[in-house]
Amino acid sequence: MKICFSCNLEKYKPKGNVLQFLGMLKAFDREVSKLSNKKRKKFVIDCVLPFEFQNGHDGFKFHHVRFHQADDLTDKIIKQDEKKDYDFIFIRGRDQALDLVKKKRSLGDKLLFLSINYNLNDPRIMKEVHFLLRHTRVIFFQSVPIAERFKAYLRRKKWGEARIERQIKVLPQFVEAMSEEKMLRIHRATPPQLINCGVIRPRYGLPVAVKAIRLIRKRVPEAKLNLLYPSIVNAYRPTAEKLLKKPGVVNHGQKNVWETKKMIVKAGIGLALIYDNTPDLTPSHAYLSRVLEYMALGVPVLTTRTFGNVHLLGDNYPLFVQDEHDIARCYHMLNEPAYYQEMSEYVRERGKAYLGENAIKDFWKVLTTELGMPA
Repeated sequence: MKICFSCNLEKYKPKGNVLQFLGMLKAFDREVSKLSNKKRKKFVIDCVLPFEFQNGHDGFKFHHVRFHQADDLTDKIIKQDEKKDYDFIFIRGRDQALDLVKKKRSLGDKLLFLSINYNLNDPRIMKEVHFLLRHTRVIFFQSVPIAERFKAYLRRKKWGEARIERQIKVLPQFVEAMSEEKMLRIHRATPPQLINCGVIRPRYGLPVAVKAIRLIRKRVPEAKLNLLYPSIVNAYRPTAEKLLKKPGVVNHGQKNVWETKKMIVKAGIGLALIYDNTPDLTPSHAYLSRVLEYMALGVPVLTTRTFGNVHLLGDNYPLFVQDEHDIARCYHMLNEPAYYQEMSEYVRERGKAYLGENAIKDFWKVLTTELGMPA
């Protein structure tokens, strides 16, 4: 198998899109490592990025992937393909996929396109998506709810069921596991603390989280809201910076992947809020990748009820929240050790499907099936 991966990441930063792409690539690299030496020699794995990636940085160590830096990703991929004749070209993101197919239409037969979002009510976006449907081998979506909604849309457009099932697939987000040995060395805070990780955006509920910690501290003065974030959306920065200085809020800024995991385990209760006012409710069809991180670490997560979160956690998950009062109520429930342990085991079990070694299986099956190889 000869495959080229690419993603238009501006630079390395420990944030969702970067970690998800590299996590997927690392899981693929590990899958190749499981093969016999004879089979491994038949694999060519390239990755074209706009920045120079240092192999091993933040624990992302690759054994079979060759990285290439290029200012023009499309031109580099086209030149690489002329030399290597890839079986597949995997691209994360609609704009880059469009650029590739428009510059060289024949590469659509090799293109695996990971669609991050789409808006059924936006004619321009849907025109682009339809173009890629006609000129892409397989389109992947990052969650079952998003993929199923898109399949339903295609059925309304009278697409054939066989083509829908062959061309529309799910490539879930990936989480790096932490060993039990490392986790046992981390002592969870007593009382447990709230922790919120990820980019700070207006719709991610920072004001609600700050109100919640104020309520919680009336009964538990030692409680804190820990914020780890690689960046703040510029337009929201003045508001966010004021909130980060409120009593009970601890501003940790940017941390690397493994420091983040340790701090999540130590804090004990994850927070991931989405208040979605986009016209298509696009984020509500998925979930924040930090939810998977909490689940994989066995850390109960307080999160809003979205289609994606219901798929992840179950319709009757007792820690869905809507406002600061719900967050405070759930926090106090989790102060009971037996209940905390019950919810910890529950989220960890449901999170296993998103650990890299498990999440890669369906993707691997798609590739081998497309090439007629034994899975």
